[in-house]
Amino acid sequence: MRRPVRASNMMEQELGGLRLSLPCDNLVELAKGGNAVAFEQLISIHQDRVYALAYRILGNPEDAADIQQETFIRAWQSLRRFRQEASFTTWLHRITVNLCLSMKRRKDYAPHEPWDEDLHSSQSGAVACRERTEEVIALRTVLAAMPDHHRVLIVLRDMEGRSYDEIAGILGCSVESVRSRLCRARSLLRERMRPYLEDNHEA
Repeated sequence: MRRPVRASNMMEQELGGLRLSLPCDNLVELAKGGNAVAFEQLISIHQDRVYALAYRILGNPEDAADIQQETFIRAWQSLRRFRQEASFTTWLHRITVNLCLSMKRRKDYAPHEPWDEDLHSSQSGAVACRERTEEVIALRTVLAAMPDHHRVLIVLRDMEGRSYDEIAGILGCSVESVRSRLCRARSLLRERMRPYLEDNHEA
């Protein structure tokens, strides 16, 4: 593994003073030259979104943390080959998604329901809160059982609000393909959610 080259103390202090003002592209160029301080700043900028993406795909905090760490290891190893045809964020999240899918394809991988996020509704009233909680639990259950390629699309578009262009860059396909595949994913989600929604309505 190619290890980061630590900057001199003078350069590190200089970069430390400019960290918050250096554009991401500048940090990428410095990191491509082996500057560890710049790469550490890139990690600081992107680590939360990488973790959130992995968590929503995998549904397990320990696995998401492993993917987060491996994403930045892979990014460092491949950084010199990054040609900046896409944004650094898109490139980084492509690595994250591919690592998540590789993990899920392992024969010994145990699926998890996504997100241990707060399920309490802001709506007033105990009944509304209970119904909302039941809907979220149902959604989590359905998404956990969906095919990975559908689940990733739902996460990227409907949960994280990514643009079609960005999703196409992350998945390495055309925008038209993203739109058609997302349409199928949403259709499958609605179909699988229907029994839960009908039961809730009847109750």
